[in-house]
Amino acid sequence: MEPRAPETPVDGDPEEDTATALQRLVELTAARVTPLRSLRVQYRLIRKLGSGSYGRVLLARPRSGGPAVALKLLRRDAVPRATFLREFCVGRCVSSHPGLLQTLAGPLQTPQHFAFCQEYAPCGDLSGMLQEQGLPELLVKRVAAQLAGALDFLHSRGLVHADVKPDNVLVFDPACSRVALGDLGLTRPEGSPTPAPPVPLPTAPPELCFLLPPATLPLRPALDSWGLGVLLFCTATASFPWDVALAPDPEFEAFASWMTSRPQPPQPPAPWDQFAPPALALFQGLLDLDPETRSPPLAVLDALGDNWGLEGDREEARGTGTASCEEGEEAEEAGSSLEEWTDEDAHDKGSSRRMATGGGAP
Repeated sequence: MEPRAPETPVDGDPEEDTATALQRLVELTAARVTPLRSLRVQYRLIRKLGSGSYGRVLLARPRSGGPAVALKLLRRDAVPRATFLREFCVGRCVSSHPGLLQTLAGPLQTPQHFAFCQEYAPCGDLSGMLQEQGLPELLVKRVAAQLAGALDFLHSRGLVHADVKPDNVLVFDPACSRVALGDLGLTRPEGSPTPAPPVPLPTAPPELCFLLPPATLPLRPALDSWGLGVLLFCTATASFPWDVALAPDPEFEAFASWMTSRPQPPQPPAPWDQFAPPALALFQGLLDLDPETRSPPLAVLDALGDNWGLEGDREEARGTGTASCEEGEEAEEAGSSLEEWTDEDAHDKGSSRRMATGGGAP
């Protein structure tokens, strides 16, 4: 499949491809990174929101005033400067879409960290809403529609998110009236060489799972379609459909056998048999084993008016089918621990809750 030309390249120049425009933005932004002795010069640090292998995310409030933000920190000894700048630039370029987490102006660096600010999502990530069971059908459809629009926006600009999963979907209100896709650390221009994931992931499509190092595949929007399909299954059931999209995983083998049987059996294997035919048809398109014929994310819109088979006892069991958001800004300036998290890169202390912003450290 030939990579399509983006409708609007990252920097808006119709004569410039996305990769070239992004590289030019990275070079321009490199001279605009503000050095700080400490992040406390500009922010009141409130509490940790999450952490990863290469950094962490803090809830912070600008000392100059304004709403609280999610401050993403990346360790300078672990993350190349160009990687930090690329993520920041991509975030700034796509922040106009409400389905993508807004990256705020002003990249920073301290002696230990690169940093930038994003919107703060008070209801955390989608994973936190799926602790025991899936969401009601109305909420699943709200999530589906918003993420489909966000991915189509990225793809129209020649970018592929490449990390669509519940942890990277940020929730702004309990009814999922607004959700936003975050963590653009793996987002690359379409066609970029992409290796297999370093460890088996339930969100990776078969074409990546089949790869053996050092082989790569050109990055395609079909990867995001697969991720969206898996994410919607998670949102509806609170579980992944398989551990890895590769034999001999029994759940994936059962699904793949059903997908490739001709004629196709009318009844899909469990747990797919819980979905109504319109939802099954949507999953069949998004999770097509062949990336060349996989449905684009906007295929979701054609199924929104149909019954997906998720109503009934679930609504009653969940009450309103919503989760509560965090309240207040407790633990503000929490002693020396925040100082250690930011300026000394000490080991994590306190809560190890899930990542609750789109700036999840990679």
